[in-house]
Amino acid sequence: MRLLLYIISFISCLQVFSQESHKLDSLIKNKQYLSAWNHIESIESQNNKIEVNLTKIDLCLKYFTKTISHQAFAFNNLKENESLLSQRRIAEQKMIPIKSFKINLILDSLINEYPKDYRLMKAQGDYYYDIFILYGKDWIKNKQEVLRRMYNGYSVAEKNGVTDYISLYALGYFHNLNEQSDQAIEYFNKSLKLDSNYAPTHYNLAYLYTERDSNEAALYHAWKAYQNYKYINYKNDAGQMTGSLLGKLGRHNEALSILLDCDKLIPNTYHTYYYLLNSFLSLGRMNEALITAENMFYLDWKSHTINMDIVEFFVKNNHTNELINFYNLRLEKELYDMEFRGHVYLHIAQAYDLNNNKNQTLDNVEKARDSFSVCYDSGHPIFGVLDKMGSK
Repeated sequence: MRLLLYIISFISCLQVFSQESHKLDSLIKNKQYLSAWNHIESIESQNNKIEVNLTKIDLCLKYFTKTISHQAFAFNNLKENESLLSQRRIAEQKMIPIKSFKINLILDSLINEYPKDYRLMKAQGDYYYDIFILYGKDWIKNKQEVLRRMYNGYSVAEKNGVTDYISLYALGYFHNLNEQSDQAIEYFNKSLKLDSNYAPTHYNLAYLYTERDSNEAALYHAWKAYQNYKYINYKNDAGQMTGSLLGKLGRHNEALSILLDCDKLIPNTYHTYYYLLNSFLSLGRMNEALITAENMFYLDWKSHTINMDIVEFFVKNNHTNELINFYNLRLEKELYDMEFRGHVYLHIAQAYDLNNNKNQTLDNVEKARDSFSVCYDSGHPIFGVLDKMGSK
């Protein structure tokens, strides 16, 4: 009889919680996050504590205004025109009431009490995944321990049929970090079956397929990531990858379309210019190539990496004369900065060196040496570079 009464009471509590969930959903939909927290606290009982605590955890991870090490959280009721992100920025600069809610300890206790409720293991994975994303190395536990706990929670839940696209993505990401690419691809594909538009999954698959030289497969996923990312920095990265892969596949006009969009998203970035230069030169569009090379050059005219990229692209595409004219024009525009002129002569020497033109290489090495002698002392490392080039 007692068991029957307990079951009836338990079912009744779940029904009440289900009814209260509708009110909670309405509060969240209307961005009344503090009221949602207070409401869920008011209905907690022994019989619904799993559901209530899972709901609390979800509120904490998604809708906090401020968090202290993911051990305490603050919530606000937002006005219709306010965004959670803007409120988080404001909260960084002021004191607001914080509610202590140590999710790790609460989950450990619940898992110990209800070891067969694998939603709790999934929640554990969610918690440590969020910590990994937000805190990186700077949390109470070290990064490796956070990842281990994330993996343990998600993998146990997955083996018992409790997953979503985020947990499957995170398992793929974990395997990718551990250089287990086959397992990573398997989990990323499982994640896409649950959400085919999740941009991070596509981006990571594109990266893995690029490493395997499976450029068509990589292109598909890079393009999907580019289409679906909302955050500009990530969208730009995916666009650069897409442009790079289109270039590798000889589809340079399509590459230019994507890369020029990237230059609008985040102007004046090295990687966008790098892939643009490759495609402009491959298509013989010299005016655009020279403008792109100029933009690259002035990002950092001292940079060996940037200038060797410029030199190698022009030489590879049999445009050495245009390259030399490009650098000579830099010299004509700057007559008095000897450090600048020294670096330009060095880049010209490197271009001639790639063409096996020893006389011109040596001539420009000496011009670089004369320029650098005006502004550097004799022990400067640049003279070692010149000596090495001159002795080839």
